[in-house]
Amino acid sequence: MNCWRSCTPLRLFVYSSIRLMLRSELRGFLGVLLICTCSGVNAEQRLSADWVKTLLLNDQTQRNYRGSVVYEDSLRQLTVKADSAHVRVGDAIYLFVHQVSYKDTVREIRADTLVFQDRKDRATFRGHVFLSDDQRTLEAHIVQFLSKEDSLIAEGDVILLLPEGRSLRASQLRYDLIRERGNLQGQTQLQIVGEYGDTLEAQSDSIAFVNRGQELLLNGNLILRQGHTRGKAMSGAYADSAIVLSGRPLMTWTNPSRRDSVSAQGTKILMDVSDQIINAMVLSDSTRIHAMALANGHAQKIRSDSARIVFRDETPQRMHAWGNVILNLSERDTSRAVLSGDDLKVAYRDGKLDSLTLSGDCIGSYIAQDSLSESRLRGKKFVLWFSNGELAQMTISDEAHCTRTTRDNDDVTVSGDYLLLKFTPGQLSSIRAEGAVRGHYTAELEDVP
Repeated sequence: MNCWRSCTPLRLFVYSSIRLMLRSELRGFLGVLLICTCSGVNAEQRLSADWVKTLLLNDQTQRNYRGSVVYEDSLRQLTVKADSAHVRVGDAIYLFVHQVSYKDTVREIRADTLVFQDRKDRATFRGHVFLSDDQRTLEAHIVQFLSKEDSLIAEGDVILLLPEGRSLRASQLRYDLIRERGNLQGQTQLQIVGEYGDTLEAQSDSIAFVNRGQELLLNGNLILRQGHTRGKAMSGAYADSAIVLSGRPLMTWTNPSRRDSVSAQGTKILMDVSDQIINAMVLSDSTRIHAMALANGHAQKIRSDSARIVFRDETPQRMHAWGNVILNLSERDTSRAVLSGDDLKVAYRDGKLDSLTLSGDCIGSYIAQDSLSESRLRGKKFVLWFSNGELAQMTISDEAHCTRTTRDNDDVTVSGDYLLLKFTPGQLSSIRAEGAVRGHYTAELEDVP
């Protein structure tokens, strides 16, 4: 029974007068006595302190507690400790102030203040809030628990740490505690640390997650970082060690020491990730790849329907493009080649271009360094080899054809089953033909011996 509700005003005055007359050595005992006899909480609840004061304000009973405040709820199996507390008995509202610590069977929370609305099953923690349990830790300026909805809302410099090295930051978080899903808004950041310390980072306008952060959806102005790789897109998804970027996605890779770079675009980009290291990326729908070695000015531009780039040790090792492939090669901004076909495979060695294989109704042209000659090429398969990143030789097989034309109208046409073209830097130096060979040479009359 709540004895304060049965107390007459006279009795209340007597109780208050006695409390004021007690010496300091008895104040701790008085606090315990008031809690035991006139606590104003349910039988399952207990609130104790060193010093207690009871006030009647506008027909409301308010109790103020100071010193070693402890609130215990045996039904909910929770404990709250603080330096002071204020309780509005009729409304069942509890305010705990300064060095607040909360503990139940699941979690522990520290904060500057706690407002607990018993009838609404709502608890609001404020000021340097820190929450921890078996699955996560959470930091924020404000954390509000809505028990009836089994959810929480966190605001202000939110930091959420989830299993497997997942860290989320935002201005606001809404978290469904039962379904283990949440939504973060405002300057959101994601960081995932792999087993060996490799880190995947992202930022976007918002992040939604399910399954304790195993699956994430990032929306709005997405920026992705991993090692030497950077990405941009309107949105992205992370699940099962895969990342999907959509909405004008762009991926770039750079090697600062060698000043090499690769950029890739497509309608959608799918990345294979292992321990937060990007192993490969697949580009779909109108893809573009631009690889450049700034040290020597060599560049490759590839356009195709789809493409795949494979990495090793954070360095591109292979590329595969298919569907309406167009390849543009340039060396030192002088000699260049434009080739097209159905399927292209590119291999790198030590970060430098090693070989190219183009197949399926291939055509193309090679323009020499001095722009005085052009070689038109045709065949079913082109294979190009490079030395130190420069074109060294090229083979054309199956209905192979090459026509070399100069500004002086010197034309050389060679065809056969197989052609071998050799190059010196910036120049086509020789042509060798095998199998059903046919050739033609035309020159200006004054040049004919």
